[in-house]
Amino acid sequence: MQTHYVFIDYDNTHVGNSILISKSAQKLIIKIYLGAHHNVIPLALACALQPLGTDAEYIQFDNGRRNTIDFNIAFQLGELAIQHPDEQFSILSNDPGFDKIITNLKEKGINCARFSDMTSFSKHLNEPVATGREKSRADKVIDIKDTQKW
Repeated sequence: MQTHYVFIDYDNTHVGNSILISKSAQKLIIKIYLGAHHNVIPLALACALQPLGTDAEYIQFDNGRRNTIDFNIAFQLGELAIQHPDEQFSILSNDPGFDKIITNLKEKGINCARFSDMTSFSKHLNEPVATGREKSRADKVIDIKDTQKW
């Protein structure tokens, strides 16, 4: 079964109907990134994540520096994409700053997407998962005949 890594930018998205997380048929690993000012988690979110056990993680940052959460999501996403290139990755955030990172990962054949809310993400969870990685342009092999034109 393919693992679906989900990075939630809690500072920049509305998690909304989080009960949809626990109804997924996919294996989810969820990482929720919290700012220093978040010291309370809604009960509905905690209840939805509890069945995931250690596959759900809260990551809180002590400083309130701008973009700390974004940089950490980008770093961990890149690290996991290198370690597990055939897995699926999603970011829940309203920040379009992630879009260029996602485009670059897709060009490398990594299955990655950004969703602005839980409703759009849950629709994605119910779609069939594509099997196998498509080769990116960088991975394509050129026929020797093509190089002789130079």
